[in-house]
Amino acid sequence: MFDQFILVLGFAAVGFITMIFGSLSFKDLEILKRLSFLFFVFSGFWALPDLVSVIKGDPTAPLPVIILGLIQMGLFYYGSQKGVV
Repeated sequence: MFDQFILVLGFAAVGFITMIFGSLSFKDLEILKRLSFLFFVFSGFWALPDLVSVIKGDPTAPLPVIILGLIQMGLFYYGSQKGVV
């Protein structure tokens, strides 16, 4: 069961990374800001369950993994607001 979970999670991560690299072909600033916001929302679904587990005291991912997920969310949100190209 765990092997199947890791396989699905790995393919989802590769798909997410592919979407990010695919979005580099867009040149319009408004489209890039919107995509950055959508990536922020999508990454929230990956990072926030670990944060909720920490708050509840349940077993969760290591602290550096949680911090990196929150940093990723912060960078996507910053990109959606500032839109620096």
